[in-house]
Amino acid sequence: MRISQAMLATILLVAGGNPSLADSTTDYKFGSGRTSNIFKDTTRLPASFAEAALSLRGSFDLEETDIAYAVTTRARKVPRYRFADERAAGIETGLARDIGEAVKFTLRGSIEHRQTGDVLLALPGLLIGYRQADILANASTGLTIEHAGGKSHLTASLARFGPGKARLTIPGLPRVQLEGGNTLYEVTAGHIRPLLGGEVGATVQYRTNRIPGDPQDNFERYPARTLRGSIAFGRVFGAVTLLAEAGLVRVESPDLGASVDPTRPFLKTELAWAITDTVALKGKLSRDIALADIDDPLGEDIRTLSLALETALTEKLKLSLAFEQAYSDWLAYDYRTRTNATTATLTYTLEKGASVALEYSHLVRKETDETADFKVNGLAARFQGSF
Repeated sequence: MRISQAMLATILLVAGGNPSLADSTTDYKFGSGRTSNIFKDTTRLPASFAEAALSLRGSFDLEETDIAYAVTTRARKVPRYRFADERAAGIETGLARDIGEAVKFTLRGSIEHRQTGDVLLALPGLLIGYRQADILANASTGLTIEHAGGKSHLTASLARFGPGKARLTIPGLPRVQLEGGNTLYEVTAGHIRPLLGGEVGATVQYRTNRIPGDPQDNFERYPARTLRGSIAFGRVFGAVTLLAEAGLVRVESPDLGASVDPTRPFLKTELAWAITDTVALKGKLSRDIALADIDDPLGEDIRTLSLALETALTEKLKLSLAFEQAYSDWLAYDYRTRTNATTATLTYTLEKGASVALEYSHLVRKETDETADFKVNGLAARFQGSF
């Protein structure tokens, strides 16, 4: 398994050779497995894979400023379909500084170079794939102010997806652009204060995506914007921790049809229940409109329900069961997808915090177009830890 040699050397050099970063942590993960549908689509092509990941993370103080950093690299190798190999390397940094006694300033940024591959065309006796390199960048800045018995916050961020040109597996063909880029801007403001033994808050959020002119028609990707207002409440009730947020979100776009309801509910609920000392139950229920990483030209109304049960079978052996169901209603078209994902993981803790895990996963995707339905079954073993 070859990750990024330059990134790997950087992580090991910084972790082992810089005394000022002695409190940093290096995380590692290695694994392999087999899946019944490596591309998660209707091709239903089975394959084995191997994967590895390495990261260095830490923090330090510099002139009354807290600085955090992370350097990561990961890879996945698919011997049967080499164009499906994945490699990624990235760096993330952030700083936090107190301005006076009641104001905190934060600044974060990250950039990642990612190489991936997928199927372009699958016919009996003919499989055409492609590889492409993408750049993903994120940046955000925020202010938190303590006043009137509570905290007010203001955050501005952007996320940029810059896709590269794809190289097809057919020799001699020039690179082609298969995806268009986009930039998502977001501004969030809110206030949180104590109430009834917990905390209550109000949030206003504005999001808009910018699509370059050519990709709007070439790749059927159009700009949209959302405005959301919501109220949240969180509290700990003995062994139960509850967070609930509800409100309305409105989507606008010149390409949104007149028959589409632009105002929809917003919901985000999280529940954690420590049933016993060895058994914990977690649940999430959410609904929001997504503008990034979507299949629809405008956006998707996504509703998600997830449940997770964790139980310690012995002092070192833990079993985790998770289920997630996601409905996605497309805004530009009368189309819906439904995805059910089930995962069972058995984890054994070794010495010094390392662990080995055996994971079984099952995914079922159903769409309005029944010919696009597919299933995925996977089994993977992983070894991970930190030093």
